[in-house]
This record gives sequence, structure tokens and C-alpha cells, in this order.
Amino acid sequence: MRSRFSGLASGAKEAFQSPHGSLVQVTMVPHFECDASDIEGISASKSADMPHESVDVFGAYYIDEQNRYARKGKPPLGLDDASLKELCSHGEIRLLHGRGSDTFSVRAWDGRLFLDNSGGSHHLAGAVHVAKRIGARIHLASKLYLYQLNHLTVQWLLDGFHLVLLPKDLAGQMLWTVKSLVGSGSNMEFPPVLAEGTLLAFPRGSQIAESVMAELLSQGHHDLGNDLREALTAQQRFLTESTALWTKQFSSPTC
Repeated sequence: MRSRFSGLASGAKEAFQSPHGSLVQVTMVPHFECDASDIEGISASKSADMPHESVDVFGAYYIDEQNRYARKGKPPLGLDDASLKELCSHGEIRLLHGRGSDTFSVRAWDGRLFLDNSGGSHHLAGAVHVAKRIGARIHLASKLYLYQLNHLTVQWLLDGFHLVLLPKDLAGQMLWTVKSLVGSGSNMEFPPVLAEGTLLAFPRGSQIAESVMAELLSQGHHDLGNDLREALTAQQRFLTESTALWTKQFSSPTC
């Protein structure tokens, strides 16, 4: 994985290249098997604006909505083998129908197993809900992508720079302003597995830098340093304490 810390501003390349490598390290496990009930999150869904506390709860919601509004004379979906078979037959559940584009992922600072899907979220969630209640299993297999914070790069950033998450449409103008005041800074490509937006970094250590950071925070911009500290702590806890079957797939907890 290429480094995430090349300066992206126009002109000379800024000295924001981490000596320790990429912020997020990615490992791919070519073959990973699990039961659908192991999935704790679904990456893509037409109902993304209606978050649910679990895949199971999402599935219950979907079945209820189908039975109330969409069955059109069909028998209602229930907690039985026939309903499970119908839900699993949906072609958009790619891992059940030989279309291997969907994969799994785990972010070590989060710890949950996600299905990174291209569709079929409602039917899969419904199938999980039914399967759990009738004691059935839904075997799934695909690639597993493991995302892990590089603790050395995180610490390098925290020690040396103020870190602010900006909307992409403000990043260029804000960088120009910060550089004119502080003397240096960089907008950086930020891994989308962490957050959406552009990372603005500028050196700590001067009074003007502290004043600029205080002003940015007063305007409602987000201090990403606090998030990275919390994420690194959560990652260490997950890698050392979790008993999830995918934990052992990660590299050393200190990476």
C-alpha cells in the first residue's frame, strides 16, 4: 500500500512523509469463512440513512416492512425454512450465488466484521434474523481485508503536527491561509476507512500554530488528533483482548 502522506498541495512537496510508512496497513486474507450471523455490519445499503443497532435488528425491520407493504398477496415472511430459503434466493446476495465481488473487512480500531457488499443488504439481514431464530446456518466465504493503524505513524503525526479534518471543498482555501500564517502545512489524502474529508496538518511548536489551531476549533472544525488517539487505544484493546475468530488474522498488536 502506497504511503498516505505525500503532500498534495501545489508547488514543492511538503516534508510530511512519514518515516514509518502508511497510516493504515492493509492485509488481505484470500479465503475467509464465516456464518452470516457473524457479520456485525453491512457497508452498503439503500437504508444507510436509517441506521440500526445490529444486522439482526435491520433484518427484523426489513421483514416487518415487507409483510406490511410489499408482499402483494404472497404469504408473509415468517420464522421458518421457507422464508429463509426465499430470502437467501435473492440474487444480490452475491456470496450465495457464485458472484464473488463482495468481500469482508475488519478495522482493528473498531473490531467488527463487515460485509463490503454491492447489494442485497436487506435480504441478507432478513435471512440472518430468521436463521438465528430457527437455528439455521448460512455459510459464507470470500476474501477478508484487515485494516490496522500503524502506531508509529500515528505517534509521529500526534507528536509533530496539529491535525484537522476538513470538508474537501474547504481544504484548498484553508491550506493557503494556514501556510501564510504558520509557514508550512499540507493537505493529505486520508484513508476513507477512517473518515470522509481532507486532513490538514501543520507543525506544532510555535505560538502562531497554537493560535491557528485554536481558531480552527472555534470555527467548528474537528481535531483529528483526539480521534486517532482513541482509535489507537481501541485497536490495542481489540488485538490483545478480543476472542473473535478473525483477530488472529492480524499482524502483531504493536503494528
